[in-house]
Amino acid sequence: MHASGPTPDRRRAAGLAAEQAAVSLLERLGHHVLARNLRLGHLEVDVVSTDPADGSLVLTEVKARRGGRHAPELRVDRRKRLHLETAARMLLCRPGLRRRAVRFDVIAVTLDAEGRPESLRHVPRAFDAAGRRPGQ
Repeated sequence: MHASGPTPDRRRAAGLAAEQAAVSLLERLGHHVLARNLRLGHLEVDVVSTDPADGSLVLTEVKARRGGRHAPELRVDRRKRLHLETAARMLLCRPGLRRRAVRFDVIAVTLDAEGRPESLRHVPRAFDAAGRRPGQ
């Protein structure tokens, strides 16, 4: 019996390509990228950057998906939002980051059939520090 879907290596390569595309987008928007795949204990943040417009610390979750009906950003569930909020509190304890405004963004990446980034959608302020999406 053959497993359907991409192999773990292809899936990892697609994920790395999606993250690189997201970082490139943030850099084009003027962000200064501080870290990629930052590990804070058991937590991981895909991209940590600063926004030049207001100096805020931006924690960005990158979600990639091949086609489909559902938007990739909808896969950032409540648990992941709360993990990012906890990671932000940990980062704000570090010298140089104290008293910074924090923002949580999502970059949704749609992949083509080969796993290459086809389109990106940046969702600034995708949720607040309590893990709530706008309108919740």
